[in-house]
Amino acid sequence: MKLLSFTTLLLLTSGLVFFSTWLLLNRLLQAQNKQVQKERLKARVGLANHYAKQKVGNSNCWWCTLGRAIGSKSAKEIATVQRQLISAGFRHERYIGAYFFIKYGAVLLSALIMALLWSWTGFSAVWILVAPTAMLLLPERMLIHLGQSRLSKISQNLPDFLDMCNICMNAGLSYLVAVKRVAQELKEIHPEICYEFEYLLDQIQLGVPRIEALRQFAERNPTRDIQGLVQVLIQNEKLGSSIGDALSEFSRRMYLNREQAMEEKAAKTSAKMAIVIMPFLMVPYLILLLGEKMVMLGRGF
Repeated sequence: MKLLSFTTLLLLTSGLVFFSTWLLLNRLLQAQNKQVQKERLKARVGLANHYAKQKVGNSNCWWCTLGRAIGSKSAKEIATVQRQLISAGFRHERYIGAYFFIKYGAVLLSALIMALLWSWTGFSAVWILVAPTAMLLLPERMLIHLGQSRLSKISQNLPDFLDMCNICMNAGLSYLVAVKRVAQELKEIHPEICYEFEYLLDQIQLGVPRIEALRQFAERNPTRDIQGLVQVLIQNEKLGSSIGDALSEFSRRMYLNREQAMEEKAAKTSAKMAIVIMPFLMVPYLILLLGEKMVMLGRGF
């Protein structure tokens, strides 16, 4: 009887939550469609039309809209989440709603599963609190891990990208055309870094000043190599020096720094290996040193 009443209460609660969510979602979709229609009227030619069509396509993501509705309203927290999403490669604004939907949906689902297991199988009630707490923290940790992995790939592939750009510029192309050509050629091999440079070129084509676009490029990819590259490009924009020589020198410094880092790791490896090997060397030495004494002691007795 107790199990039946609990199941009935759970079904009623779920139905109420679903009906309330549907009403809220319907209202939000109507407001968003009106806003999208206004933005379409403001769209211009070229890439602006492309982004306007993409905006309309994103409005069909109902669970993204629901995630923004149930997510945090703090501007600081939203800015932090957006920065983490951009570092992980999720640049569109709809991913903020998707993140909150996945996060709180996982919390609710884990709480319901633990409650059902507790009522049906006698599962420990502590897990009703532990599982939702873990699901509340897990999406953020996964997002940070994805961001670090992606930024690591960008830093790793940056020297190859710059070398290809130098080859194209030596053939007579300007550096923006060279970047576009290399991004098209290496898209299948190094998609992360090519996507970032293509986005940079799109910003410049839309009319964003080059220095501002480069600074935004550094903000999206907060790594030491990207920061150094952006400083070199901004300095070139201000002083008008040879960008081919600057990129060649920057690429050479990157290779030297990586070579020094590898030599440093190799030098530390011997000391680390000694700590692991030492016990295996000491045991035979002690056996040889004390074995004879132990035998003689055993014979004496």
